[in-house]
Amino acid sequence: MKIKVIVPITTKGFIDPTREEAEKFASKGTEIDVECIKYGTASIESAYDEMLDAPGIIKVAEKAQADGFDGVFIDCMGDPALDAVRERLDIPAVGPARATMIYAADLAHKFSIVTVLENVIVLEENLALLLGVRDKLASVRSVEIPVLGLEDKEKLVSALANESLKAIEEDGAHAIIFGCTGMLGVADSISNALKKKGYEVPVIDPVAVAIKYLETLISLGLMQSKKTYMPPPEKERNILERL
Repeated sequence: MKIKVIVPITTKGFIDPTREEAEKFASKGTEIDVECIKYGTASIESAYDEMLDAPGIIKVAEKAQADGFDGVFIDCMGDPALDAVRERLDIPAVGPARATMIYAADLAHKFSIVTVLENVIVLEENLALLLGVRDKLASVRSVEIPVLGLEDKEKLVSALANESLKAIEEDGAHAIIFGCTGMLGVADSISNALKKKGYEVPVIDPVAVAIKYLETLISLGLMQSKKTYMPPPEKERNILERL
């Protein structure tokens, strides 16, 4: 199967690390192609960023379907433009936020999300409400490291471990979700740090979960309901032609 991973920002430096992470969890024979958007923002840390990036995401997603890809993964924990993409495509499209919350809600009584900045907390809480798992969300915490600063792995691991521990001890979380797909390659470190404190809880990498979830949908011949995500009515729309 062929999966298109859309990095929904303009920063090309995320392409190779994202490909490596996705291929690490993809099944043998799954082809992963990663692409950034051409116009938009350098990172996503607000609803404003999501809106500015949405046309670029839709354009890449539409081209992926035309090019014969079997599914699309929008690589951002805000699930930007996911509803719009699901309306437009006749192949499955997933975002990591909803996918990881489904897993966490099943595996644990309560879960917490540890994200990048305080700006993102309301966005994640609203997604939990939309998905219907708000009662399972113990908290959303932030490490106060911007997306473009996540390459400092030592700092990231320290902050993630600290906030994850607080989520468990202060907020009642029984599972941890990374609140940014740019938090790459650190799940084992956080899991081990929590085990040393006596907490054996799921630590969920959103890229890993989304890739496996999308593979499952493709394998089962499932996709988003067209009663829920109905195709947009035909009319003149010229914005994508201008990108």
